[in-house]
Parts: sequence; C-alpha cells; structure tokens
Amino acid sequence: MICKGHIYGVILNDREERVRLAQAFQEKPYLAPPAAPVVYMKPAVTLSRSPVRLEPGRSAVAGATVALLIARDTTGVSAQEAMECVGAASLAIDIAYEQADYYRPAIAQRNADGFLVMGQWRAPALPEQIRTFVDGRVAHDWPLDRLVRTPGQLIADISAFLTLRAGDVLLAGLPGDAPDVQPGVDLRVEADGFEPAIALIEEYAQ
Repeated sequence: MICKGHIYGVILNDREERVRLAQAFQEKPYLAPPAAPVVYMKPAVTLSRSPVRLEPGRSAVAGATVALLIARDTTGVSAQEAMECVGAASLAIDIAYEQADYYRPAIAQRNADGFLVMGQWRAPALPEQIRTFVDGRVAHDWPLDRLVRTPGQLIADISAFLTLRAGDVLLAGLPGDAPDVQPGVDLRVEADGFEPAIALIEEYAQ
C-alpha cells in the first residue's frame, strides 16, 4: 500500500495545547475555540526522501505523529466504523516553520519540499507513546491519549464534510510542544511496534 492520494493533517488536536491556548481563543480574531477539526493539506512534494533542508538561519518544529492510510472511500462513517476504513499506519514527522498564530493557513510554513518524513507502513494500529530523538537523545515524548479526537472520531468528524478517498493519508494530530530542530542534527521518531521515521536535518546551500 502506498500514498497515492491527498495528505491531510490536523492542528489543535492536542488537549494540552488547547488548554494552553484557551484564553487566546476567547480573544480576537478567534472569539471561540474551533468546534470542528482544523484540517490542512500537504502536497506530494512535501514527502521527504532525506535529508530535510531548511532555509539558512532557520530552525523548524518537528511534530511526531501517526499517519493513517485510508483503504476505501470514506464518507459519513461513525467513530466505531472509522478504523475499519484504515488499511495501514506508520509513524510520521510533520516538519514546519513556526507560525505566529492559527488565524491564517500556514501554507508556506508547512509545505516546503521534503517537510513530511514517513516511516514504513504496517498493519493498522495506534501507538500509545511516541518518542522523538534528536542526535540520539530524547527531545520529546507524548502519549496519544492527549488527542482531543481519537483517530476514529477524527475520521468520523472529517468524513461528515469531506470524503476521504482510498489512498489518502491522514495525520492524526501534532503535539503542541513539539521540539525545534536545527540544521546538522539527526532526527528519529519511535514507537513500540513501528518502524522509526528518520531524517537528517540540513541547511540549504547558499
């Protein structure tokens, strides 16, 4: 199974991040927290073949997550039915330049060439804990019970307004406290039962 469709990600699906931003969401321009999943897309050019190259003088945020490969067209499913529509899962690292706020889509920040690192696909499963290593040291560790919407609920809520097609990939959510990475480091994301997602972070040659 391969990714031959669209790639969707979701922001603000981390419970701890939502708590931290609760006051900001009561102020302008938001005035309320999001009620539906906040979905973004990553084009195929973001799939990394390593290394990941950053603009000179910039760091980036490395968000570890689990990617779900949709096995059949999915629309209007319940949370209980949703995971039956998933054909495979893998670890992923969603690279992005830091954004100032969530009011405008972070297109330039998230969609640079090679800004999505994928591990190997395996049978559908969800890790309990995802660990990010930078140069061999643990830089971040987050349990997926922090997700506001479980992957099943996320698929159900998205499929209520958008058909997920066979071959599409859905990234289940990002930790709001994901680590910054600099050029010159080795990045590795691990979870029990999954092949790691690995990348070398470099800087574009000037």
